[in-house]
Amino acid sequence: MKTKIFILLASVALLACTKSPQPSAQGQALLSILNADNHSLVVFNQDSISYHNGRGVSDLLDLISNEPERLHGAIVADKMIGKAAAALMVAGQVSEVHTNLICTPAINVFRQADIPVFFREEVPQILNRDRSGQCPIDGLLNETDDVEQCVQILKNKFQQ
Repeated sequence: MKTKIFILLASVALLACTKSPQPSAQGQALLSILNADNHSLVVFNQDSISYHNGRGVSDLLDLISNEPERLHGAIVADKMIGKAAAALMVAGQVSEVHTNLICTPAINVFRQADIPVFFREEVPQILNRDRSGQCPIDGLLNETDDVEQCVQILKNKFQQ
């Protein structure tokens, strides 16, 4: 744990020495931690880091419902971002997002909200677990681009 925090703080110090419009050093460090430790979501906010390992958007839904202040202004690293995750992050008012894989509709959600997103690979859509079609959770949101509607659809789906 101390090593992770040291890496993050070293990255912050490095960022202070540069004036590059590139992804923040904190965000890059978070993505490295996420990948090295096999987390699904890492959130850095208010000088603390939280690690999450739930499936799909469960961790983001939990944060939105129970700890919305945790996301507000946070830098977030997520392994894979579909439209549903993007809508939840925008609703949570994150400040910056880093990911390995993102779909085009998710990028559009972030751009509409003017939230910087940095990714390694873009795909047209996130696939379901057996890779035979679109992620069913993202599919629920095909008819709307309104973030609040997306969040309500997701909350309704997972309260069942």
